[in-house]
Amino acid sequence: MATACFEQGTIVQIEGNQHRLSRKIDDCWQLEHSKTGRIVEYTQQDLLRMTAEQTLTFPGSVSIYRGRPAGRDLSATDLELAKLRRSYVLAVLDIPNSRIPLEAAIHGAWKRLKSPEKAPGWVSVYWWKRNFLSAKGDARALVNNGRSRGNRYGRYPAAVIDFCDQSISAKYLSRTRNSIQQTLEDALLRVKKENNLRPTCDALPLPTRRLIAGLIANIPAFDKHAARYGHDSAVKAFRGVTGHSVTQAPLERAEIDHTLLDLMVVDDQSGLPLGRPSVTACIDCYTRCILGIYIGFNPPSYQSVAACLKDCFLPKVNLQRDYPGIVNEWPAYGVMHNLVVDGGLEFYSASLEQLCLSLNINWIAAPRRTPWFKGKIERFLGTMNRAVAHGVPGTTFSNIFEKGDYNPVKHAVVTLSTLRKVVRMWIADVYHQQVHRSLQTTPAKMWTSSIRPEDIRLPDETTQLDVVMGRVESRSLTHKGIEFEGLFYNSPELIELQRKEGKKLTVEIRINESDIGSIYVLSPKTSKAYAVPALDREYATGISLWQHKVIKNYQRQHFDKDDGVDGWLKAKDDISREIDACFKLKRTRTHKRIARYRETPEQVPTKAGTINPVKTRSQTLTRATVESSTADHISSIGAQEQPGTPPQEWAISVTRPRFKAEIRDIYEDQ
Repeated sequence: MATACFEQGTIVQIEGNQHRLSRKIDDCWQLEHSKTGRIVEYTQQDLLRMTAEQTLTFPGSVSIYRGRPAGRDLSATDLELAKLRRSYVLAVLDIPNSRIPLEAAIHGAWKRLKSPEKAPGWVSVYWWKRNFLSAKGDARALVNNGRSRGNRYGRYPAAVIDFCDQSISAKYLSRTRNSIQQTLEDALLRVKKENNLRPTCDALPLPTRRLIAGLIANIPAFDKHAARYGHDSAVKAFRGVTGHSVTQAPLERAEIDHTLLDLMVVDDQSGLPLGRPSVTACIDCYTRCILGIYIGFNPPSYQSVAACLKDCFLPKVNLQRDYPGIVNEWPAYGVMHNLVVDGGLEFYSASLEQLCLSLNINWIAAPRRTPWFKGKIERFLGTMNRAVAHGVPGTTFSNIFEKGDYNPVKHAVVTLSTLRKVVRMWIADVYHQQVHRSLQTTPAKMWTSSIRPEDIRLPDETTQLDVVMGRVESRSLTHKGIEFEGLFYNSPELIELQRKEGKKLTVEIRINESDIGSIYVLSPKTSKAYAVPALDREYATGISLWQHKVIKNYQRQHFDKDDGVDGWLKAKDDISREIDACFKLKRTRTHKRIARYRETPEQVPTKAGTINPVKTRSQTLTRATVESSTADHISSIGAQEQPGTPPQEWAISVTRPRFKAEIRDIYEDQ
């Protein structure tokens, strides 16, 4: 996966035919067929629409490079190495390929990075630069399989490294601020004590100053400063460098974050309250335009992050078709150069870093308790809450003292589908069209006046977004196909792959947690991705992984035996009936879980499009708790039905909001 732009000479593939962008006349591109030489014409808008619909790709930009197949993930060590080498490449990117200027630039970068222990040679950096450019900015090209040769265990045993880490924590990373030499002496003492307990033949090698300095250099500068001088001192010391970034162009820097809307929504079918929806949004710092947004009941996770990022990358050419009533276009889209995230667990995943490296996105983590670091997205989410949620029936009010006698559950009349339309309408027709105080112009005008279409980077293989953003698993390929969560997947392509590679074959798969009806299987040699459907399509198509786990849990609790897919289908039918009964109860927490169960996300990859985040204890507990508690709620609802006010009567008793007329009408239509 890499990026490409609509510029002269670019190779594009449309419906299986390759064309070269010959020239642009006004808003019309002339494309030359690669085989016949025939000239066809498309407008810029047509090309963007085909890109958004994933029928246009950039085959000439596919990232193929020496030593590592495209699509292979990096290990944690290789990931850090790729990031370090990328920093040196960016420092020499505009430097002539000759020894003197390269050495000067490399030395300057080394003084800033302080890693590795010795500045890399100019020849090495030259080859890194060549591989980086040939891979269209895919930083994975900076690491090849040559690292697998030679001694992979290193000079020092793990026990020595562990003793050194203990000394660094006790001596160097302390408020006494001991020197590297004092830290080395402590490490030597620990190793010598250990050697006194070992036989001479099994003695550990003594650490050196070079080893200690290298381990210290790998510690983030902020963390080192905080450990030695205190957190407040570190915040003040680093705020001047990173807290006030100045951007020079669109897509140079973007910020992403989540929030809960101060608004209760109701079910589209029953009209009963569901709870507060979650919003994930990404803003372009230079123009203040919103690049992408996701609204739903999924808690902050990589699924919501992936949905938001996909909305950022692709043009929104079908906005007015999908949401009738929106007047203005949404011009902002593309792959950003820098992405700022906060400390949420969903952002600290190896998969997100892999995605950023493959698209040449510099992933920046904001330090803890530094809201100014990503202040633009923080302010936007607050503005959106006040503009969209406050003044709409069902607002919860961010300040509890503002509520008075107002009951948000009683007055919640906004459906999730309506809310999604209202938010997009507000962004396109209100927020993007209002003069921004800092810009002295509107975000929409700022975007259109400061960027050309050919400057916008797009994913070269839009169809491969589903593969790159998929949850990564390893499975054995057997004569039955591939098994995942009790479901089997197979296709003629897999059968042919097994015939070529052998019977006992372990393959990498990518799963879309929003739709497990199909998965992607990567060839172990070529990394070519095959879309493989589930054999039980009637059951699997259109259901999420979370729904599947709830169904399996329900089946285990309420059926005597495991009937496989037949039992799951029956459990799925039982859950649907009991959901209808559940909605007669006024339990907002239960309704919210059910909303997540039934939700069809608005903007998520359709085949295999979410990445598996790093599994953390908190995430595991949450998932397990939700699954079990949801099944318990659903299973016991039938016996607890209580009379309540009919949805139609309940929904009528609302207060007309003070809101913009065009948006108010949408609420009233519901």
